[in-house]
Amino acid sequence: MKRRQFINRTALAIAGTGLIGCFDHSKFQLKKNQIVGCFGDSITAAGGNGYVEMLQEIFNKEKPELNITFINFGKGSETVSGLTEKDHPGPRPYLFERLDQILDENPIDVALFCYGINDGIYGAPSEELFRSFKIGVYSFLEKMRQRDIKTILLTPPPLAETLPSTETSKSYSYKNPYPKYDAEVLEEFTDIILDMHHPYANAEINIRKPLFASQKECYDEDPIHPNKQGHRLIADTIFGNLSF
Repeated sequence: MKRRQFINRTALAIAGTGLIGCFDHSKFQLKKNQIVGCFGDSITAAGGNGYVEMLQEIFNKEKPELNITFINFGKGSETVSGLTEKDHPGPRPYLFERLDQILDENPIDVALFCYGINDGIYGAPSEELFRSFKIGVYSFLEKMRQRDIKTILLTPPPLAETLPSTETSKSYSYKNPYPKYDAEVLEEFTDIILDMHHPYANAEINIRKPLFASQKECYDEDPIHPNKQGHRLIADTIFGNLSF
């Protein structure tokens, strides 16, 4: 199914579905021998040396009796919104074009979800951006509901403060973000995650807040990708928000 068809059908589903009920926002508890599939963009992928792998190290050291396995399904440039900025070299990867195959080939018990920084395509805020991201998150949760996979939602990381862009492009992109992209877009995406009332949104963990507070230590090469210290902070934040 083409991405725009999928987004439009999901929008209709959201409009016609009530998600009123009781939701447990206490710490999520991992159980023995569970497999955690970690979905996200390049921040999750991290060349196989990021917060996912650090989480595995933490669990191996601190909770070896649980025998938890983390699998990294991160993919660079990917979104759940299905949007792409004009200056991007080709369409951005779209999670829902590969998600079913991943789930068919990899039986997982828990999904860890971290998207958002690419989903606003680094532009000015708009209802289309917010709607597209909300639909993407909801669509992921519906996929998890179909397969009975519990889900932990992570907020998007921040776009770290940087000097004014020197790019001459007239349109905003990852090379030339809208100056208030973090405050006006990513903060709204964070609220969408934290307010996502869905029976398979079993926990929401705010990684934006600690990264934003420590951005001078957690970013160095670019404002999008945390450094090793930033990934360590993400891993520690996730671990600290779980129960055992």
